Amino acid sequence: MLMRRDAQVAAERVHVVPATSADADAAAEATYQDHAFLRDAWAEAAAPGVVRRWMAVRGDGSPICVLPLVTRRIGPVAVREVAGCYWPFRCIAIAADAQPTELVQMLRATATKRALGPVWRLGPVFSDDPAAVQLGEAAQQAGWAMLTRRLGTCFEIDVAALLAEGPWPRGPTMRKNRWREKRLAESGAVEFTSFSGVTWTAADRDAVAEIERQSWLATLGDEAAFQFAEAGRRRFWEAAAADPVIGGMIFGAILSIGGVPAAFSFGLQAGTTRYQIANNYDQRFSSHSVGRTLLLKDFEQAVASGTRRISWGSGDAGYKTEMGARPGPEIVDLLFVRPKLLAAPLSRWWSRSPALEEPHR
Repeated sequence: MLMRRDAQVAAERVHVVPATSADADAAAEATYQDHAFLRDAWAEAAAPGVVRRWMAVRGDGSPICVLPLVTRRIGPVAVREVAGCYWPFRCIAIAADAQPTELVQMLRATATKRALGPVWRLGPVFSDDPAAVQLGEAAQQAGWAMLTRRLGTCFEIDVAALLAEGPWPRGPTMRKNRWREKRLAESGAVEFTSFSGVTWTAADRDAVAEIERQSWLATLGDEAAFQFAEAGRRRFWEAAAADPVIGGMIFGAILSIGGVPAAFSFGLQAGTTRYQIANNYDQRFSSHSVGRTLLLKDFEQAVASGTRRISWGSGDAGYKTEMGARPGPEIVDLLFVRPKLLAAPLSRWWSRSPALEEPHR
């Protein structure tokens, strides 16, 4: 009886109200360390001018979470979805001390139901993402059905475990990398340039875009995987980086040979987690192992700065495994439906829908 009364008291303290950009940033500051980039600019950059924000707050005004929502039509269905870039993920900044009863009450609130509509989407996210797990459990307790679509497996490097066995990257690996650098120098002066989202220049972004256009991705005839050669994705990163906090988390490096950009690495550092978003090389330098050379230097710097986990996305298992990555959580796309009677007819359709990685329209 006491536990039930405590839960009821906690639930009564939750209010769902319209939110501002400042509210969204406050929620990001209260969330998990590796979610700290989920600030207002992260959502706004993906859907400029159309994000609608709602937040759940306690009686003392402290944030529980913020819902940055946009509407997308997926075939015959209009879906409210959490705004953000596909990679690393579209998720919600939930306070690290949020209680299950608070999230359940939020998802039962009339204001939340109006904001979300009968169908809403969370994802893509990682299957072990704490915020996604919390929301999924709370939503089902609050009367929503949850439909899960699996998109692939994320590869990760457990840097902490590797460091427990000794220095990483290993000494022989780095000695071989230095040998590669000497071989590269035979083709021209080797230069490594690092940047953040605060310090980068248009020339840095142009260089990355040119490498992408000269990479194997260009042979696919699909710009969806480009980060800077595709105009829409480039605008997203430029807009997100305008927030100085997110800008400080963005990292990148370019390896040039004889003044020609040959390889790049690009990602986001949140706490001790490093999201390795993209890395590629100009195919004209394919025999020189320029991509691997740059990545190993990048990893060496990451470890020195305190990185303990590298999240590397899906695909390309071969070279990722060779460099220490192992299969990690699944990447999933979640659809929440109310009333639950709608779940059955939508389930098969959702499992067969396209990946929907493009920006919000």
